[in-house]
Amino acid sequence: LPAECVGQHTETGVRMGAPTMKDVAAAAGVSLAAVSLYLNDRAGISQATRERIAAAIQNLGYQPRANGRKTKSGQQAIAHYIGLLTEKLPIYSDHFYADVIHAMQAEADRLGYSLVLGTLDPSQSALPRVVTEQNMSGHIVIGGGDITDELIARLAAGGARLLLVDNQSWSQELDSVMVDNQRGAYLATQHLLDLGHRRIAIICGPRKYKTLHSRYHGYLAALHDAGVLIDDRLVQSSISMGQSRKGYLEMQKLLALTERPTAVFAVSDRAAFGALDAIRDAGLRVPDDISLVGFDNVNSAAHTYPPLTSVGADRQAMGAVAMHRMHDLVRGATNGPIQIAVYMHLVVRQSTAPLARAAP
Repeated sequence: LPAECVGQHTETGVRMGAPTMKDVAAAAGVSLAAVSLYLNDRAGISQATRERIAAAIQNLGYQPRANGRKTKSGQQAIAHYIGLLTEKLPIYSDHFYADVIHAMQAEADRLGYSLVLGTLDPSQSALPRVVTEQNMSGHIVIGGGDITDELIARLAAGGARLLLVDNQSWSQELDSVMVDNQRGAYLATQHLLDLGHRRIAIICGPRKYKTLHSRYHGYLAALHDAGVLIDDRLVQSSISMGQSRKGYLEMQKLLALTERPTAVFAVSDRAAFGALDAIRDAGLRVPDDISLVGFDNVNSAAHTYPPLTSVGADRQAMGAVAMHRMHDLVRGATNGPIQIAVYMHLVVRQSTAPLARAAP
């Protein structure tokens, strides 16, 4: 994110006690969306509402921030700030999230918003300043795992517009944008089935990620539809928490089975990369001995040896769709919460092959 965006909301950059848009909305008896429309000289509110908002601004001494854009009437337009809330994970080193956020930032610039980064830490009782300042037009929460339903509920309780990306709430109806995780896993498993494989293992991820639950169910659905009985020994749970090579230890356990799998579906490309190393270290070859499919289709998947077959979505489209949905929420142009699922597609590379090529 541009440094100037973050700098706008440092401890020294905010006037303590200054009235916010939320204060104006409360004083005028209107929604935050109505205040936003008034400040940006947009249609959608009555003249009476405009007069109430104007009176509230004058009485409170509210000073909106200008971003240098002009409205059609020549007035200074007001910057909209959107909180981008993430886990403690280094999301910019994660190729999937980095691409999504890059597209989100580009679309935010086009629509006239500034993204302000905040980190969510469930071990801390206090929410980040970007949330408690309450002068955001809305918040985009990206990622799962440590961002639990309980933490999401705390954010939603503040009344701000909230959009989840690559996550969802199982306890509330909230807007979310996700990839179609179950269908993606189904496509990956179906590809291996079409190649003749029946002993297809899955390397699962940490239980705390809801998205990985959906991928597991997609794997099960594909096997069920093909009439293949589920072998619990081929379902390898996550044991690499805190390890640098995800999937490596899991693949070692699968290779130690008396009857090892002929194909493996890893629920992330990172886990597939670790599995590829474990297979190679065991003196085996991909795909001659074992076929391997990943999930996410990150850029480096095309540059492994052999290049990794994976399922992925248009990450740029995902970021743009998320920002557009938030724009609709800010404008009040929605009819209730929805969940948007971005389609997945299979990218076949050299890490998968017909069963005939696999060693018995």
